[in-house]
Amino acid sequence: MIPAAFRYERPVTIHEAIELLGQPEAKALAGGQSLLPLLRLRMAEPELLVDLQDIPELRGMRHDLDQIWVGAFVRHVELAESAPWRVLREAAEATGDRQVRRLGTIGGATAHADPAGDLPAALLALHAVVEAVGPAGRREIPIDRFILGPLTTELAPDEVLTGLRLPQPKSGTGSSYRKLRQKASGFALAGVGAMVRIEAGRCVEVGIGVTGVGLQPYAAEAAEGRLVGTPLGDADVEAALEALLEGVDVQEDAYASADYRAKMCRLCATQALESARAEALG
Repeated sequence: MIPAAFRYERPVTIHEAIELLGQPEAKALAGGQSLLPLLRLRMAEPELLVDLQDIPELRGMRHDLDQIWVGAFVRHVELAESAPWRVLREAAEATGDRQVRRLGTIGGATAHADPAGDLPAALLALHAVVEAVGPAGRREIPIDRFILGPLTTELAPDEVLTGLRLPQPKSGTGSSYRKLRQKASGFALAGVGAMVRIEAGRCVEVGIGVTGVGLQPYAAEAAEGRLVGTPLGDADVEAALEALLEGVDVQEDAYASADYRAKMCRLCATQALESARAEALG
């Protein structure tokens, strides 16, 4: 299907982009791997499309003493090759096909908040912070508060997602992403990102991000709480994962029953935590 007619603008500064996005029925375009199919299906019909690719401030990665800043226009293929966290590299590599990974961006994937997207699970595991700029200035939003529902985020229509802040990997940290792929689409029927930090044989920090199971990607906080202070043994993980789906309405569709999806989610979580623990222990 041919998209509905729209105006097209390519600003070169964040300020220009914010002004354009303040116009009625304007929509930001990043990598386009989620938005363009919606345009073709006429599920989205913006009057103005604001292409952000010419804004240099949205590109690159910067390393500070204790943080990493990842620009919104860092593409999946760049993350798969050079992200400092393994969970990000694996989630980026698991996303779509080669064309999607070469065009899709971390900012676009985060702002789109697909219920079965891979990168949100990794970002939730790392307790990432979203950076957004709008008419009122700059603000930072923890990723678990940024994702509000399916395809719904805290980002205002006239704000630009400029990047994400991640912690620097410390000694004794490990991370991993595991997923059950829907064969036709490549989306996650269940996917889990995990990050752990171990000191003196005990888990002192953990993050678990889940995607493809509920109505939105989410942080499994109840399961995380049960793992802190444990040696992350098999029994510890098994007990903690009893809370993995706590309060979650597990989805059922033509591809997977709710029961099967829940079982695969636990399996992915077990594998991701085991892999993260192995990396943390060297």
